[in-house]
Amino acid sequence: MQSIYPIPGFAEPFSSLSHLLGAGVFLVLSPFLFRRGLGCNLRTSGLAIFAFGTVFLLSMSGTYHLLDDGGTARRVMRMLDHAAIFVLIACSFTPIHIILFRGWGRWGVLALVWGFAVTAITMKMVYFDTMPQAVGLSLYLGMGWIGLGSGIALMRRYGFRFVEPLLWGGIAYSIGAIMEALHWPVIIPGVIQWHEVFHIAVLIGLAFHWSFVFAVADGGRGLPVPKSAQVRARSEQMETGGSSATNSPT
Repeated sequence: MQSIYPIPGFAEPFSSLSHLLGAGVFLVLSPFLFRRGLGCNLRTSGLAIFAFGTVFLLSMSGTYHLLDDGGTARRVMRMLDHAAIFVLIACSFTPIHIILFRGWGRWGVLALVWGFAVTAITMKMVYFDTMPQAVGLSLYLGMGWIGLGSGIALMRRYGFRFVEPLLWGGIAYSIGAIMEALHWPVIIPGVIQWHEVFHIAVLIGLAFHWSFVFAVADGGRGLPVPKSAQVRARSEQMETGGSSATNSPT
């Protein structure tokens, strides 16, 4: 493994700066997201949780990667960095299920996801030094792809194009995690390697998911007409047309 070349103040410059800059960008975007959700306290709370999870992860990651190896601070920040991934995943589910789902689809799924997050964080912290990287990555991916069921439900209701940002975001996260597990690629030895590529993948995944959440943050006023309603409208139109044809003089 090629060591990353440090610069003054940053042990891993690309990893640190990319996520610190990302934290700043999403922090600036947060008020615009909140403004879209005005009018419903529950909706605004879900958006705030999502924004917090985003900035928390990127801040913890950026801070961890600027610290030199060794010492208590680096170890503590590394643990927070790993825990923040589970926090972000749960926070990403929250506004989507608050805004677009009702009943068990809202609270049941959120209870499942947040319960998974708490359990996984506890396991990760208890076995932090002994848990294989593959197990940790599997927990991240497994938790994230719980959202596949939500995506399928939304696709059936609104169509594939509606859920595309969620799909591309999930793919970006997954590709980044796989590259991290494979320790590949090495683009510029000592500067941009697999972990730096993983950081880029995280930012891409966040961008896709933010675009989706921003689009629905107003409570669905701009949502496409559900496919069931489209079918019903076409059926009623055909019945009306058939009735008109029957009643017309010959």
